[in-house]
Amino acid sequence: MRKAKRGGGDLPRSFHKNSRAFKNEWISGDLLWDSKQDVWTGLSDGLKSYLSKSVASIILFNGDRILFSCSGIAMEHQFFTKFLTTATLVRALNATTKHHDDLKIQVRLDGTKLYDGYMAEYDLDNDFAVVEVYNVRDVQVGSFQSALESLPHGEVLAVGRDTSGEIMVETVELNGDSRVSEGDRDLYCKISKPWEGGPLLSVDGDMVGMNLFLTNRRAIFLPWGTTLKHYLTFVQKKTGLAQSKKMKVHRPGASIGEKSNSHPEVHGDFLNQEQLDLDSMGYPKLPSSMLGAGMILVNSFEDPFGDIHGEGVWRKFSKRASILNRNVVALASFNGEKRFFACTGFFIEWNGSKMILTSASLVRDSGDENKIDENLRIEVLLNNQCKEAKLEHCNLHYNIALVSVKYRALRPLNTSFDWESSSRVAAVGRCFKSGTLMATSGRLVPWSGTLDCEFLTRSTCKITKAGIGGPLVNLDGYVVGMNFYDTRIGTPFLLWEVICKILASFETKSESGGDIGNASGACFWKMPRDVKNKVNRWPVPKPRWCRPEDVESGDDDKLAFDHFGRLQYSYHLGRKVKLLDLTIPISVPIIEAKSTDVLQLSYSSAYVS
Repeated sequence: MRKAKRGGGDLPRSFHKNSRAFKNEWISGDLLWDSKQDVWTGLSDGLKSYLSKSVASIILFNGDRILFSCSGIAMEHQFFTKFLTTATLVRALNATTKHHDDLKIQVRLDGTKLYDGYMAEYDLDNDFAVVEVYNVRDVQVGSFQSALESLPHGEVLAVGRDTSGEIMVETVELNGDSRVSEGDRDLYCKISKPWEGGPLLSVDGDMVGMNLFLTNRRAIFLPWGTTLKHYLTFVQKKTGLAQSKKMKVHRPGASIGEKSNSHPEVHGDFLNQEQLDLDSMGYPKLPSSMLGAGMILVNSFEDPFGDIHGEGVWRKFSKRASILNRNVVALASFNGEKRFFACTGFFIEWNGSKMILTSASLVRDSGDENKIDENLRIEVLLNNQCKEAKLEHCNLHYNIALVSVKYRALRPLNTSFDWESSSRVAAVGRCFKSGTLMATSGRLVPWSGTLDCEFLTRSTCKITKAGIGGPLVNLDGYVVGMNFYDTRIGTPFLLWEVICKILASFETKSESGGDIGNASGACFWKMPRDVKNKVNRWPVPKPRWCRPEDVESGDDDKLAFDHFGRLQYSYHLGRKVKLLDLTIPISVPIIEAKSTDVLQLSYSSAYVS
């Protein structure tokens, strides 16, 4: 059992002096300190069992030092448990300083075990917070869906749980004149025991209110009807779902509710990533209220893929492919000192010069996808050194960019136009932070996805964001195309012969081609066969925090080939299809039948051998 140190004084004095603003909704009852009756032993066995399994101690630690503690009420219990408590816990978190570098929220029920918890949601205006805990057993959730129409007269029970796990119960007497006035002197004589957030119950176990604090002679609380109304309204705003009168907490979806003084960062079980501060890597900072929640950062630019250089698939490359190690580079763009984007690029020969070919996502304006962010600084990682680079040309429609850097001449990669003979291919990428060179192998497949560009081809190679802009090569190191990113359906790429046409437009715009929208030069030039009347979109998922179980599975493509190497599944316009009567992978689909889940296709001509 943890030996916790008492350390409430570690928080600033301003927190203890002014942690809550007075509200006209506050109600009080007289504490019956004079009663000689042992309140706990006078309760029924059923009520004692219920209180033991529903009222928790919620503790804010810095290391093993207690900064603040309060009580909470179990409101929902599934594979996680939600405890409703006071928003003073949030104020305590907000009052922490840079010296509190080991913050955690822990929850204790009956017994010695401490459970890790985190702040799932809160509303400072209406004085409540919800702490979520996983893997808690033997919890009892009461009937909280309704509130008494009027406050009862007579004796009720103020309940809390101490940090040691001991249940605290005091008798409170309610009378007709129970409204609290701001000028009441005893409001400044608060008792330090952690009653806040605990329930105020009738002797029959009905919810009367939620404790705010105790003074020398009174218990100050919010009527349960007020707390329940505010909480349900909060849930409605965050989820966008209509709530019935019955208490049912839906797990919020991706919609963002309106903003008030409620939590600016957390919406139900999800973070509003857009409102989080960014660190120097361009990643959202996890708020202190989510510490210990087991959250993970996904969609980062450091996520690896495939095998590192020298291992696995690299052993299948011929000696001609050794050039990849020096030719494939990592790039990053910066807005001031904060990184904006990172990807891969590779040297090519263009117009008599050595240039780096990469994705235009490196410089695409985050606020307007049809613009280049002119304020970005570009750096290239070369031999573990960062060199400043310059954007020379860009086509946002096809997501192609050319970048120059002052560096000794490197031999560009060889290119291959005979892509149909390249059944085995590899996607290559390099991480900007570590410089690690990676590759993953796969095959060309006749899949079509959901990206706008009609000139994309796909491979079964599965890359991460670090591989965007990297080359797709055959096992001799010849360039087949340049890779982009899809979270689910293989890896899309532009064939080298298509890229050559786009590169030619940087020298002089084709008379048979044209621009999309206004006359914006090569940024919006399109090929003659391109019938699009709007700019292609190239979405890239942003880095975000989530629970491990919320990470989308990428297992779809693993079932693409059976153990004989025959293609079993395909994708048509983003929909998964099952192939019938196959002996070899083939290319031209003929739709035979449809179902709600999977299209069944047969094919008429060979695609790869």
